[in-house]
Amino acid sequence: MKIALICPDSLPCPPIKSGAIELLIDRIAPNLTKLGHSVTVFSIQDSSFDNDEWINGVRFIRFRKAQYFKEVQSYCSTHSFDIIQLFNKPNWVEDMKRAAPDARVFLSLHNLLLKRQSDDQTLLNAFQLADHILTVSQFVEQDILKVIPTVASKISTLYTGEDPKRFTPHFSKKGKKIAEKLKHELGIPADFHVVLFVGRLLPKKGCHHLIEAMKTVIKKHPKTALVIVGSKWYGDRTVSNYVTSLQRRAQAVSASIYFTNFMPVDRLPSYYTMSDLLVCPSQWQEPLARVQYEAMAAGIPVVSSNRGGNPEVVQNEKNGYIIDLYNTPEAYAQAISTLLSSKAKCDKIGRENRKLIAERYNFEKYACCLSELYEAK
Repeated sequence: MKIALICPDSLPCPPIKSGAIELLIDRIAPNLTKLGHSVTVFSIQDSSFDNDEWINGVRFIRFRKAQYFKEVQSYCSTHSFDIIQLFNKPNWVEDMKRAAPDARVFLSLHNLLLKRQSDDQTLLNAFQLADHILTVSQFVEQDILKVIPTVASKISTLYTGEDPKRFTPHFSKKGKKIAEKLKHELGIPADFHVVLFVGRLLPKKGCHHLIEAMKTVIKKHPKTALVIVGSKWYGDRTVSNYVTSLQRRAQAVSASIYFTNFMPVDRLPSYYTMSDLLVCPSQWQEPLARVQYEAMAAGIPVVSSNRGGNPEVVQNEKNGYIIDLYNTPEAYAQAISTLLSSKAKCDKIGRENRKLIAERYNFEKYACCLSELYEAK
């Protein structure tokens, strides 16, 4: 089949500035070609890339941000595709159906778009017009069905995941060497535990609660560092007032709290491998934080807030801990301390997570499921 995967108009693909959607598209496209499909990826232009190139058997076409969707729509109207998949842009569905009437249009949703726009008739029409709707979690799917139950027959939740080959398990011999090297580069003592946060530095991501939690953690486990990977926005290294407040708060808690600023996705795996556990203290109704998959691929436990779709891939005490008191630092501190008190528990949970990525949550499996949906009559 000839397939067009259409990125939103905010970030380039491949994901040199990060972006969960752009990363997903970049990772699944080669897997779709291995299944016999012809895949074209559309994204906005970036000076790092040619505007038309082939990467790993996938064609990437990039248009100017200012005219992006108009250019994509025009291209699809003059080139035949069997499947056109739009990501997080329901307002593009109607125009794309008009531009390419012979194609089946899939709509992938990675955020809650309906609640805040439920009075938008164009948006509601898009869900009716789409040939199939994909969501990243049951949480997002149920959010749609509450408003438009009539689309139940054409909506599916497909969990994304990670590529286990990109991550070295924390508990492996190679993982120990990676941890030793990276700790040395960051100035973290070799015998310190490492707690990891990865994400945009915005209040809704809850990093301030994690920093507060470290007060209690360090009292029980003095040899513990917190590494905070992220910036205020994708690819943006400038410092916001909130980031400044985090840095000040951290200075008052411990000298062993490290900020890396923005980190390209290809450098992230070593940070997970170095760490003993990941904390995802989301305060908003997160559709499903993909950092959880990344931690699982590196074979480390996940401590995550009970918000949105996050609990769908983290089972309490099996492959991590779910925090019901999501805005209470002490609750995170208790879970972190429990894990740091038992290397055996951390390793057992880490191995379970690694197994889940290998068997259930990975891009190869995702592409296979997606291909089956494409080919369904």
